[in-house]
Amino acid sequence: MSENRYETPQEAEAAFYAAFIKRDVNAMMEVWAADENISCIHPLGPILTGRTAVRESWEAIFRNSPEMQIMINGRSRGRDGSFAIHIVEEHIRAGNEPPGTPMHATNVYHLTDTGWRMVLHHASPSRPPSKTDTPTLH
Repeated sequence: MSENRYETPQEAEAAFYAAFIKRDVNAMMEVWAADENISCIHPLGPILTGRTAVRESWEAIFRNSPEMQIMINGRSRGRDGSFAIHIVEEHIRAGNEPPGTPMHATNVYHLTDTGWRMVLHHASPSRPPSKTDTPTLH
């Protein structure tokens, strides 16, 4: 299945965004875990579960997107045992268009027998804070 072994979650994340920029679905799927317990939520999209659904979504995105530039700002990284959670801000520029709304993304990685693999990517549009925003308790 996979020839690449990612020794750290950061290596897996770098490979994920490199595949995103290249619009290379095979390289993208190399980063994901080999089992069906993976999920992807694209901005404003449904929950996609399993390798087929995740792959088909990236194929559609890459097929319908111009060349992209992506800048990632790391916001938070946590690791506990065999899981790592990265929260990032994605700044995506498609073709010659001005940069779009920044996306907040949560990327979850799991340490498998073949190294660190993505098990969840969840991206959603960010919004600028307003002066009337009130913190909520969860």
